[in-house]
Amino acid sequence: MFERLKERLEGAVSEGGFLGGGICLIDRDGREQAHVTGRIHPDRPATGSNALADPGMRLRMASISKAATARVACALAVCGKLDLDAEVAGLLEGDPGTLSGVTVRMLLNHTSGLTDAAGYIFERPLSPMGFVAANAGAVESENAPGSWFRYCNLNYVLLGAVLEAVTGRRFDTLAREFVLAPAGIGGGFNWAGVPAAERARRVPLYQRRRAGFEPQTEPEAADWSADIVWGDGRGFRFADYELQRDTLLFSPHAGLRMSVIEAARLARLLGDDSPAGALQRATSWKFTPDAPNGNDCDGHFGAFGLGLTIYRSEKRIPGSLIGHAGHALGFTGGVWFNEDTGVSAGLFLTGSADLTDGLEDEVFYGPEELSLLQIL
Repeated sequence: MFERLKERLEGAVSEGGFLGGGICLIDRDGREQAHVTGRIHPDRPATGSNALADPGMRLRMASISKAATARVACALAVCGKLDLDAEVAGLLEGDPGTLSGVTVRMLLNHTSGLTDAAGYIFERPLSPMGFVAANAGAVESENAPGSWFRYCNLNYVLLGAVLEAVTGRRFDTLAREFVLAPAGIGGGFNWAGVPAAERARRVPLYQRRRAGFEPQTEPEAADWSADIVWGDGRGFRFADYELQRDTLLFSPHAGLRMSVIEAARLARLLGDDSPAGALQRATSWKFTPDAPNGNDCDGHFGAFGLGLTIYRSEKRIPGSLIGHAGHALGFTGGVWFNEDTGVSAGLFLTGSADLTDGLEDEVFYGPEELSLLQIL
């Protein structure tokens, strides 16, 4: 399997116009195999320091982050520190009216009724609850909370704030304790907790446009000494951080920096037999074609757990896979655990075009990524 994946990955990079890519597999016994290929920067040849030759280099892995954030919630739930059926408005500071009836579980499985129509990036001093209250487009009015699946980044911005509210701790410390450290991941959300020397081993993201590749994250002139490094390079200090108000600085929806090896380790954690793992993998929403109950993205969102996409009967993806994909800012990839074989996988391609440009809903998957998934 690994050799087939390597060959397919090499072909995607050399023939599909991507800058680079990586794959890592971990078998049932914990043996790791990793391979990366291509170049880091588009304006230099794939030789020397610009060759993507180190599978330990970290990059922003977009919405794969949601699986890790959700796992924190599941871990807190099984130890009695978080009630998944508690209403969000009762946990967060701010006007509760706009989120009446929305529970933590609904954030986790994207049935809250929240949308990204008004965006989900905002500046402090505005808090997540303040942002929702100030933007009517953040909440759709056609369907009652819990009745309709709609993938939404804002769900996980709020979820991160909820995790801080119920524990009184910063989001990054929760992620480190319940997910990153147990999985063997040295990366962090928006570089929090990652030493300066390790931050230097990074892969910036470029998005493919008609005119060429445009830089998206990790500018060389970023404030790399800061506790938190935002995508545009701004740095923030923990000393100035305020719980709940500032959770977005970690980007709990998309800010996790990992290597492809660490991505496969996350997939392995998602597939473990712990109580938190079982809770996260249990189907909490399933598309019903005869009585549509959500946006299933042409079958690619047919079933969802808590922060996990579930493929157990998707004809285009033969394996019994659970995990999460990520597509943003020129990154495309995913973390996947095969429930039948016990194999865990992390994969990515950089220099992707924007698959969602001009579309209202998420799009899964580009042909190159789908061809990799079909091997797992």
